[in-house]
Amino acid sequence: MDNNQATIRWSELAGIAVVSLADGKKVGTVDDFYFDPANSTIYALRVKTGMFGHKALKVANINGIGQHAITTANEELISKESEDPKLSSLLLGHNLLSYKILSAGGTIVGTVGNVLLDTSVPTALRIVAFELSGGLRERLGGRYPTFGSNQVMRYGRDVLVVSDEVAQSLH
Repeated sequence: MDNNQATIRWSELAGIAVVSLADGKKVGTVDDFYFDPANSTIYALRVKTGMFGHKALKVANINGIGQHAITTANEELISKESEDPKLSSLLLGHNLLSYKILSAGGTIVGTVGNVLLDTSVPTALRIVAFELSGGLRERLGGRYPTFGSNQVMRYGRDVLVVSDEVAQSLH
């Protein structure tokens, strides 16, 4: 991950430390994210704070996203998940990684393998694209077919619906 890079893969952000700037203390690691499909925005990061504990860091409270850590002003800005009723209505990002990509015509194109995030404004994280999981050829070449989040027509329970034209371009 590069500090100057505006778009990163979720797989590069997962597991990164969350650090309080007030005391330099690591308060946890990024475990997941809460996603609002209505506008492709990330509402909060899910932070693993112990063996079984999780808290939420709203993206509005992020100071910076660096190569080794995400920073926030202080630990008090990371709240218990139960304290934010909006979280229960949002999708957890890891669920997107198993979604099928379905054309409007009803053909399965593939499966989401990764999510690309725009981090140019840390307090306004959003999904900009989805990357398909690939076969051996894609893994060896490191190039996976992608499509923009603005090309998703609908988010279903376990599918992303795209137009037939987008589906055709992914083959």
